[in-house]
Amino acid sequence: MESAVKGMIFVRLVLAIGLYLQLAGLCFISDGSRYATITNIMLFAPALIALVFFRSAWPPFNKNAFGLLVTLCAWVAFVAVFNEGSVGTPWRWLRLLLYVGLYVLAIGLVMQSRNLWRFLLMAVVVTAGIFAWLSLNQALLIDDRGFGFRAFRLDSWSGHAMADFENPIVSALYFGVVATVALFLSLREKGGTRLLSVVAFIGAAAYCYFTYSRGVWLGLLAAVMTLLAVSLSARQFRVLLCVVIPLAVLGLFFLGKAGGIDASYRDQIFWQWWSKIDSFWLWGAGAGADPNICIEGIKRCFNQAHSLYLQMFYEYGFPGLVLLLGLMAALLLGGWRYRSEENFASLGLALMVFVIVVSVANFYVIFLRPGVYWIVFWLPVAILMCAGAGRTRSEVQ
Repeated sequence: MESAVKGMIFVRLVLAIGLYLQLAGLCFISDGSRYATITNIMLFAPALIALVFFRSAWPPFNKNAFGLLVTLCAWVAFVAVFNEGSVGTPWRWLRLLLYVGLYVLAIGLVMQSRNLWRFLLMAVVVTAGIFAWLSLNQALLIDDRGFGFRAFRLDSWSGHAMADFENPIVSALYFGVVATVALFLSLREKGGTRLLSVVAFIGAAAYCYFTYSRGVWLGLLAAVMTLLAVSLSARQFRVLLCVVIPLAVLGLFFLGKAGGIDASYRDQIFWQWWSKIDSFWLWGAGAGADPNICIEGIKRCFNQAHSLYLQMFYEYGFPGLVLLLGLMAALLLGGWRYRSEENFASLGLALMVFVIVVSVANFYVIFLRPGVYWIVFWLPVAILMCAGAGRTRSEVQ
């Protein structure tokens, strides 16, 4: 029995290291293939060991959300195997679904130790915060790229191999998650750790601003307001709203004046998606299928619907969309129920609000190998799925 406990402690520590490399490694592991290899060895392999040999240590799951997640994965597997439009072999999709299960399990096991989970989040926030500030310094002070609206769009630590996300929307999504976690820690921690969290939050939020990804701006604002709503008293939150709402209206006014309120061709993409709905609404066009939407005005074609909701509908049909929305709703309800307890449900709740907003027009895929899109969606799913782990296994702390 004692050896089993020590073995589980060791596996939990390895999982924490693996999660750090998966969450923060995107900043300093520039080779995508090496990143995938390291993640497989340090995260998914230990999680598989825990799945097989440490069943008694599994965290408790949100039963409703877990049932919906299993059903969604089963439907994805069914479409991948039997829909002729699916891209790639069935084994590829089954492997990705296994990764999802292992990820949820890994986060649940690490969350069982409150101190270990807090230390992990702090390490990720500090690492990503450093790279956010380095990127801002490079762009604004060294390269002097200017402060004008869309004078540039930040997506990398320019001129360096590390922290290069290659796309401003992708970088905005990553640092939007980091900013949300940093704010959560700044509201919970004290002393030096609070100061570090605040500095990281300012850096990550500033990075998001200079990406000029308006959907991510809105998602981050919604996540911030969610965290403040569950952290402040009702009176304090009402005062905050009286300040934020006028500022938001003023921000919209200036954004309109700068020509920043437009659909960026998404209206045409969405309309063409709708024109094809008869061909995929029932059980989808196939796992990984591309809508192949072309816009004549700009002589350009897009291989995705620029929306998670529309892309899921396209690939997996109406059942896939309903299961996705049901999973989000179940997790939101669970996060709201436990929001005031001393656990990480409020963080998962804020991150899920972020996901719901940015899924409208900023990212489109969740079943892929681990990367930024994976972090944006599966991190809050795993946190909310296992939000009770820290409450029921306090002896591990």
